[in-house]
Amino acid sequence: MLAATDPVAYYRSLSNLVRTGHHAVLQPLPYTPALEFHDPSCVVVEPKAGNVETVELYANAAYPAFDEVFRPVFQRPEIAAELNGLYQLVFGEGANVAVVTNHGQIIDIALVMGALILGMCEPDRRFGVLDETLSVADLADRIDVMVSRMVTTRQAFNVPAMQVLQCGARTFLSMPQTHSRRRAKLDPALVKANNLLVRHELDARLSRGGQILAMAASGSQDLSLAASMVQKVRSQWRARRGIDPGETSTLHLQPLYDGTMQLMLGCRYVLPIAVSLEPSAPAVEVGSVTRVRGTDDCHRIMEWIADAHQRATRIPTIYHRQEDPLLRQVRSMVRS
Repeated sequence: MLAATDPVAYYRSLSNLVRTGHHAVLQPLPYTPALEFHDPSCVVVEPKAGNVETVELYANAAYPAFDEVFRPVFQRPEIAAELNGLYQLVFGEGANVAVVTNHGQIIDIALVMGALILGMCEPDRRFGVLDETLSVADLADRIDVMVSRMVTTRQAFNVPAMQVLQCGARTFLSMPQTHSRRRAKLDPALVKANNLLVRHELDARLSRGGQILAMAASGSQDLSLAASMVQKVRSQWRARRGIDPGETSTLHLQPLYDGTMQLMLGCRYVLPIAVSLEPSAPAVEVGSVTRVRGTDDCHRIMEWIADAHQRATRIPTIYHRQEDPLLRQVRSMVRS
């Protein structure tokens, strides 16, 4: 079905998914038949690993404050211990670990993984008492990133965005199943076929063990509510959290999809990371590798991310376990 799809029409529909206001570093990329990921039947893009310098170059070009916001976090002694534990689980025990973040901007998961790669592959990094080391190529073969297929329609620094991701990861191209898909008039049968094939390929990769699966796990983008709108939801916020957010912007993390939770549970271990690229409150907080045993654990991971985001940014942040009246009210305000 995917192979029989008109690639140009399909590409045009994907490009329509990109909302105005997505990060300025990403620009439209013309349809190019020679690029494998412009083929509708391509759902996995294999890594073509660069080196530490390449990752540093792309990360700093995408986010000029990368060295001030991201790098120091992954150089802290307590985070070094977490990275050592991650290395032992993945390379020693053959375990799968999901790296889970909130989703504020289209580039946040790429920046988080760039920082993780540099943190684990920098020249001075050693693992265990045997002083083992990692190259970017070693790690890229173990990193699997789930991204929206619309990323195939973008370029950064005059390079296809997918080729930037290839320097440090294997990429799986999923399709949205939300209102944005309906807005772009994508055939639901094509969406289903794409995602079934992605899940088959991802399950096959995870069955090998020793993988790091990176996901920006909110069901959609996080919803930011401006201070001028907060008054309308303050009473419901007080009911949910027992506190008043005051006259300030708030952030709402949307519920996890069942499929996302099944991936987290399938990996068994999760490394939670809270990230904010807001110019007034940039922040990265790395949690501990955590064993998840049920859906409640998955929700609690997201609640930790919301709390960590709030502590780091002082922006009132709440994770919604389900489609509750407060979330529906916030979403309605944002879209209007």
